[in-house]
Amino acid sequence: MADEEEKTEEPTDKKIEDAKKEGNVPKSMEVTGAAVLFFGSIYLLFFSGFTFDSIRKLMLFSYGFIGEEMNETVYYSIAYTTVMTAVKALLPLFALVMILVFVTNFSQFGFLLNPLKLDFQKLDPIKGLKNIFGMKKALEALKLTLKLTIIVIVMFLVLMLTHKLFLEMMDKEFYATFNTILELIGYFLSAILLIIIIFAIIDFFFTRHYYFKSLKMSKQEIKDEFKNMEGDPQVKGRIRKIQMQMHSKRMMNDVPSADVVITNPTHYAVAMKYDNQVDSAPKVVAKGIDFMALKIKDIARENDIPIIENPALARSLYSQLEVDQEIPEEFYKAMAEIFSYVFELKKKKR
Repeated sequence: MADEEEKTEEPTDKKIEDAKKEGNVPKSMEVTGAAVLFFGSIYLLFFSGFTFDSIRKLMLFSYGFIGEEMNETVYYSIAYTTVMTAVKALLPLFALVMILVFVTNFSQFGFLLNPLKLDFQKLDPIKGLKNIFGMKKALEALKLTLKLTIIVIVMFLVLMLTHKLFLEMMDKEFYATFNTILELIGYFLSAILLIIIIFAIIDFFFTRHYYFKSLKMSKQEIKDEFKNMEGDPQVKGRIRKIQMQMHSKRMMNDVPSADVVITNPTHYAVAMKYDNQVDSAPKVVAKGIDFMALKIKDIARENDIPIIENPALARSLYSQLEVDQEIPEEFYKAMAEIFSYVFELKKKKR
């Protein structure tokens, strides 16, 4: 009994789907943060001129009011211009961030029909303390400490490699100094970005590993799940559909082995086979109506199998016999005439 309770089995598709419906998904915030920082940096690299130009225009606009009398109209004008300039300058960046958050989350766990739910049990202070000192939180704290330590070390190394730029900056003019500062910021951002991307890749795989580990099931849970699924009408319907598809596929594969196909001629088709060394009577190898009937006839033509039109016999064979079932005595006479004709055709072709 103890062995059965051990969660050693991989989660079923239903277990994963149920967890997803409850908002329990493998979500790595490191991936989202890395994507935002990476593409945000690219945006600033190519479009920083637009942002800084907007800020410059705003500053020039503000300087124009120096020495003027302040009133409600002036305040409104300054406030409106400031807000609109800030929106125009930052809206593309905010839009990019929102898109990136959506895309990275969607790529990790797909589209959630049910939103992430607030679990009031998590507000329990006792459980909260357990979570704080739990293994998962300890790993998160260790990961954060490790990341910050590596960032500090790398920043120090970058600083050591670029210290000459700091010294040269002292003797330069304002614009040259500003460009040097931007260059230094670029070095620091590149180093930080590389570290964050590496951590994001590692965290992505660790998050998925621990997520699926947390969903592992015991053998008994899997048995119980299948028992519950057996009574589900949707599952029954899906199983029945799959069985019918497999049955139809097997029938189509058996049609080329038939000796003759008896048709309605348009709505029914029954493929018959008779091997006197094996069978005591002719048997049905495939049958179908409408589209399936057309498919059976097409395969028969491709394999040069005779097609005999006999509406009454085709309907009777279809309704009374199953696939692989031999014909009863009531069909002997009619089938004997048909097989006699078919064997004569085969002799003539030889």
